[in-house]
Amino acid sequence: MLLRNIGGNYFIYLSSHGSGDVPSQPNIKVQETENETARSLQQSKSASGSKKPLIEQRMPPRPGYGTQGKGIILWANYFEMVAPMDLMLYRYSIDIKADEAGRKPVGKKIKRIVELLIEEHFSQNQSDIATDYKSNLISKSEVPLEKAEYRVQYRSDGEDEPPQKPRTYVLRLQQTGTFRMSDFMDYLTSSNASALFASKEETIQALNIVMGHYPKSASHIYSVGANKHFPITPAPTEQMSLGAGLKAVRGFFISARPATSRLLLNVQVKHSACYEEGPLGRLMKVFLGQNNGNMVKLAHFLKKVRVQITHIVRKNKAGKNIPRIKVITNLAMPNDGNSLQYPPKVPRFAAGPRETEFFLTPPGEPTGSQQSPAKGKGKRAKAGPEPPSSGRYVSVYNFFKSSKYAR
Repeated sequence: MLLRNIGGNYFIYLSSHGSGDVPSQPNIKVQETENETARSLQQSKSASGSKKPLIEQRMPPRPGYGTQGKGIILWANYFEMVAPMDLMLYRYSIDIKADEAGRKPVGKKIKRIVELLIEEHFSQNQSDIATDYKSNLISKSEVPLEKAEYRVQYRSDGEDEPPQKPRTYVLRLQQTGTFRMSDFMDYLTSSNASALFASKEETIQALNIVMGHYPKSASHIYSVGANKHFPITPAPTEQMSLGAGLKAVRGFFISARPATSRLLLNVQVKHSACYEEGPLGRLMKVFLGQNNGNMVKLAHFLKKVRVQITHIVRKNKAGKNIPRIKVITNLAMPNDGNSLQYPPKVPRFAAGPRETEFFLTPPGEPTGSQQSPAKGKGKRAKAGPEPPSSGRYVSVYNFFKSSKYAR
């Protein structure tokens, strides 16, 4: 069975039998290598006399190997990976410096910066590159590092050009190692029980980066951690409602595993709790309905949830919508924006849009976080500064009711 080449053109994945077919015999080469390894271990034990060899401490004891029991077929969630013997992997480290304001990027922004780095500076090598979109880059061809540092002007996914005042990030790439697959396969096929491979852990890490590159690059897959992947729009058979605005989604975990005479890809089924897709208001209503209207619980439920803003729609040159993603910090609180010159007016915790007011400035003047900080030690005066005659406080509800975004 040929599986999707999620490692670019690094590997193909093979299973020794089709679905429902029982193989007629085990892998002869694997069995021969295991027999030779067992004999090598026994000879090492005999040569050492009464002293227990170190190799026996590393490998599991198999006292009845080849002499007891009956051979059986074992079905497992492993697929053999076959790589060209002349394949060479080059590994590079990625270091992203802070922007002009001294802020280091985090989360999804790091992934986007690495995407822009490859797109703008290494497009000719893009088909050979796999990355964890964080701190490592693997390539099957040597990447020409013509600069000590590379500059990237940040633009969000879907934007054709950076904004007028873009944030600029400086990245440094450094080659940290090379791995030849033939050397690794020689180690896996060796029957010498005491054989060592100095770069084993580094090679496995590089292979896991290659295996995880496609699902991390695909727009229809959401990745969690290193190698857990879940569909953005799961089929009905791959999800189940958990109630209160949550659902369980089935995905998978993948990892490369060294084995006797071959390299395997382990695929495990994983489940994760996710938020129900749809309008935020509906999600909040469902949650509150099953939690007795507890606003404190709702605040915890929504904290750090990523939402897509839909009242402002921007399109790129291709006519496609540019997604605007925001992260919920918390529900409205009375001390929000205390450091601003004209802070919002929030009468109580979790105040709604009819109660919450913000200072509306005329076009061309600073708004929101662009306002000058309040004078003094950051504490808000009881009366607050007098607003200028050209500006006014307006509730969130009235602002949107009278704007072009009203529905």
